[in-house]
Amino acid sequence: MPTIIAMRIREWMTPSPITVTPTTPVAGLHEMMSLRRLRHLPVMDDGRLVGIITDRDLRTVLPSPATSFSVGEIRFLLERLTVGEVMTRRVLIVEPEAPLAEAVRQMLEQKIGALPVVEHGRLVGIITEIDVLRAFASVLGIPGLDVAGADRREAAPPTILVPLDGAAGSEAVLPAVGELARAEGARVRLLFVAQPPGEVRANDDRVIAYADQETARVEAEMLAYLRRVGERLYGVEVDLAVRFGEPADEIVKEAAATGPAMIAMASHRRSGLERIVKGSVAERVERATRVPVMLVQHGETSAT
Repeated sequence: MPTIIAMRIREWMTPSPITVTPTTPVAGLHEMMSLRRLRHLPVMDDGRLVGIITDRDLRTVLPSPATSFSVGEIRFLLERLTVGEVMTRRVLIVEPEAPLAEAVRQMLEQKIGALPVVEHGRLVGIITEIDVLRAFASVLGIPGLDVAGADRREAAPPTILVPLDGAAGSEAVLPAVGELARAEGARVRLLFVAQPPGEVRANDDRVIAYADQETARVEAEMLAYLRRVGERLYGVEVDLAVRFGEPADEIVKEAAATGPAMIAMASHRRSGLERIVKGSVAERVERATRVPVMLVQHGETSAT
């Protein structure tokens, strides 16, 4: 019979945990965590672990049931609040080959319920108090408890990253994505990449809106657009993300931060010189990432 001393964290951790980014809106996150019975989510930014958010963190920012705010007002406020403003930034980590006893020691000393598992700078799992209890149950030999086959609810379903630009052509990929997601039980993450907005000035050069105000406005508009698109993916869990910058670069960064199983994009049909000169965002993404890219072509082939 194995002993706790001999056990390694890799044997009991939950691999490939669900993660969020600092820009993920808090709105809806608490409901998702409750639905999936999650209590801890690692926060990733450009492939780096930058924090952890817990159900306790979220409860501190959720309005009291006695609030006078309407449902719409609460939703508006929470959509402007991001994970980066709420998360715990000081994160304790463990390595997969460390003894399980080390995870137990840290949890007891720091009074925490989970530890991200990091190997060579890469997040590979999460070890929670439930995982530790399963390990103890296996040593105690509790009858009728299938610890080896226990449901690891913090393991993430596969995610399909779908970049959109607001044009009907970019949405040509949605029917195929919907069918694939429903067949594989995958989530879909819709991404909009916008150009970084600058100040808005009147004719007399007065500043009407500063860059940060304009950024917030654009982000709200793009999230509203993505929500409308997401409603067309019936029966599929949908996440939303907005980034600012050069489209191909930001798509690759989002893929590195969230680890999707696939990137699905629409690509305009081009031929001849036009294809050589213009290329496409989809083709640049395909060259810059190791994540599989599914391209769905749309539009008529140009004669040039």
